[in-house]
Amino acid sequence: MICSTDFSISHGGKNDVTKHVTRKHHQEMARAGTSSQSLVSFCTPQQRAIEAEARWAIFTAKHNIAFLTSDHATKLFCKMFPDSVIAKKFACGRTKTTALAPHFLEKMVKNMSCPFSLLMDESNDKTDKSCIILTRVFDPDLCDVRTRFLDMPVVNIGNARNLFEALKSSLSKQGLDFSKTCIYVGHD
Repeated sequence: MICSTDFSISHGGKNDVTKHVTRKHHQEMARAGTSSQSLVSFCTPQQRAIEAEARWAIFTAKHNIAFLTSDHATKLFCKMFPDSVIAKKFACGRTKTTALAPHFLEKMVKNMSCPFSLLMDESNDKTDKSCIILTRVFDPDLCDVRTRFLDMPVVNIGNARNLFEALKSSLSKQGLDFSKTCIYVGHD
C-alpha cells in the first residue's frame, strides 16, 4: 500500500480508485515511496549471506535433510545463482549446519516431555559402526507427529547390552529418561 489510506469503492468502483490515485496526498506518498530505501539495502552482502545460512540451517533441521547435503547445496547455490553476491558468500556446509543443530534439538527435547517413540538402526559400512537414534515426537507448533534426529553414537559391538547403553547414554545427555515417557522403541 503506497499511501496507507482506506477509502470506499462502493459507489464509484474503479472510478473511485482512479480519483484516489490522482489526489495530492497519494501522489506525495508515491514519490516518497520511490525515494525510500528498503531495510535490505542497509545490510551488507556478508550480513545477508549469514541470514541465508541461518535460514538454510533451519530449513535443513526442520525438514530432516541430511547435513551432508549442505556441502553440496553450498556449491549448487553458486552455480544456480552465479550473479548473486550472497550465493558467492554463502558457506554453510555440514560442519556449520551441524553446529546449529543443538539449538533445534533443544526444542525437540522440550517436546519429549510428552510420550515419544525411539527408532534405532546401526550401520556397518565403516570401521566405526554408528547407531542412529531417531525420535517420533508430537510437535505442538505444527500439530503433527514428526521424526527427528536425536543422536548417532559409535557402537562397534552391536549386541543388545551395548546398544541399550548407547541409547541410555544418548538420552541422559539430553536429560531424558526413556522409562518415563517413551512408549515404543523400534529396532531392526
